[in-house]
Amino acid sequence: MKFKKIIFAVLFIPAFLSCNKKFDNLLNDPNGVPPSAANADLLLNNVQLSFASFFDQASDFGMQLTRMIHFYGPKYDNGWTPQSYDGIWSTAYTSVIKNADAVIPIADAQKKYVHEGMAKIMKAYTVMTLVDMFGNVPMSEANLGIDNTNPKDDGGASVYAAAIALLDGAISDLSKTPASYPGSQDLLYGASSSSGKAKWITLAKTLKLRAYLQTRLVDNTAASKITTLLTENDLINSQANDFEFKYSTKQANPNSRHPRYNGNYTTTGSAGDYMAHYYMWCLTQEKGSFNNNVATDNSDPRTRYYFYRQRTNNGELTQVTSSCSGSAPPAWYPSGMTWCNLPAGFWGRDHGNGTGIPPDGPLRTTVGIYPFGGDFDANQGTSVSLNRGGQGAGIQPIWLSVFTDFLRAEAALTLGTTGDPRALLQSGIRKSFTKVFGFPATITVTVSSTYVPSQTRQDNYVNNVVSLYDNASTTAGKLDVIAKECYIALWGNGVDAYNMYRRTGKPGNMQYMVQVQDPGPFIRSHYYPAVHVERNQNATQKSSVAVQVFWDNNPAGFIK
Repeated sequence: MKFKKIIFAVLFIPAFLSCNKKFDNLLNDPNGVPPSAANADLLLNNVQLSFASFFDQASDFGMQLTRMIHFYGPKYDNGWTPQSYDGIWSTAYTSVIKNADAVIPIADAQKKYVHEGMAKIMKAYTVMTLVDMFGNVPMSEANLGIDNTNPKDDGGASVYAAAIALLDGAISDLSKTPASYPGSQDLLYGASSSSGKAKWITLAKTLKLRAYLQTRLVDNTAASKITTLLTENDLINSQANDFEFKYSTKQANPNSRHPRYNGNYTTTGSAGDYMAHYYMWCLTQEKGSFNNNVATDNSDPRTRYYFYRQRTNNGELTQVTSSCSGSAPPAWYPSGMTWCNLPAGFWGRDHGNGTGIPPDGPLRTTVGIYPFGGDFDANQGTSVSLNRGGQGAGIQPIWLSVFTDFLRAEAALTLGTTGDPRALLQSGIRKSFTKVFGFPATITVTVSSTYVPSQTRQDNYVNNVVSLYDNASTTAGKLDVIAKECYIALWGNGVDAYNMYRRTGKPGNMQYMVQVQDPGPFIRSHYYPAVHVERNQNATQKSSVAVQVFWDNNPAGFIK
């Protein structure tokens, strides 16, 4: 019997091996899917979702530095560590850029040209933003895998040039007739026809305009490049073409609400963020005075849409809940600079206040209905809770028609390009009003007509701003008016607020750091992430946050 078993085994092994060789040709490695089998739609989804996350992270850094959301500091060089940037760096390189690089050749082979163009545009925006934040970054040698595990940093100017080339390539791709449209797979424009892909072309041209203005200080051909785009007249000039990522009200599996809503409308009844004291002052006090009585309120008409107050008065303001209460402002603050607290319950925190956190979570003013999908402020005066207001159905305002008007106003004023900066200033404000006041209806939230700003109030605000513009006797003074209104309209977009502040030095009356008179140089570029300098033999940490990006040739100490 044993002899028979041995014979069977000897005979079986060759047969098994022969059979196995035949089956080998029919097997696909699930961990090594060939490009021909890749799904361009699924890859595109990954690009878009990671792109929205990248923008959200970049915007947060910018909003803090430009006094929209509170920055703890208390000095600039210790506000964040290199590890603080690991998340955004990984999102950019291992999610957005990696997936975009994967989808581009696959979509091209499958003649899915809209997919291809979309991926190129999002990659271009991402690499330009990396330059805006960090300066020189890997581009030409990035994401080559084992072929190059230590990619060198490319100069910021060359990365910008490569990004503009990507935008031109996207325009070319999008001008072709695709084999199919992404349709609902396009989470930003829903391109299901030629009209949808046309919006992506318009976006690409608008992002080129944005890049040319961003580099106007170091490029003497910027004006002619901008003029060419203005002559083509294919820019994001209407709300229908706004480039924004929309969130939903879905709370779990997955949670697809706006990230900032998630952090502030919680079951604990305690807001997570501090609104920056200065930004709230700009809306509630600088050009008017907020009043709980809407009939006499002459503050910025967008105030109740931007912010939700958990209290409508300062009755709970004490030295326990607010350490600065009853104290004198810092000696280095110029006369008239706002600090510590505002009337009517606008509870925030001063720039660079890194002291301990008091028990004020249920008291802090938090984000409102626009653009974060929070609650509209109708004098409720109650603490936050889960599923309030728009339930998180907010947007990431990546580029709106509003911003185009302010960008064109700056270009016309500083470069002499076509357009009347005064008229563009007015247009930008009114477009912002239309966007903000109309937003609740887009997420099926009704705002009582009692609180919707009247046309007279809107006109009074615009006329006040125009008067400030007319009374400014210098170009710098007029630019300050334009920049302040752009800054206010940029709520939710810290990327462009941060860029504008370094490019123009405006708004010029930004609140100073509150804890130390000398907080060190403003962050002209961020430290490189730890994952970059510690794992890349060709990477070197910069000497300080005073290192300027290539398009910023303003003098040291230009901004605080």
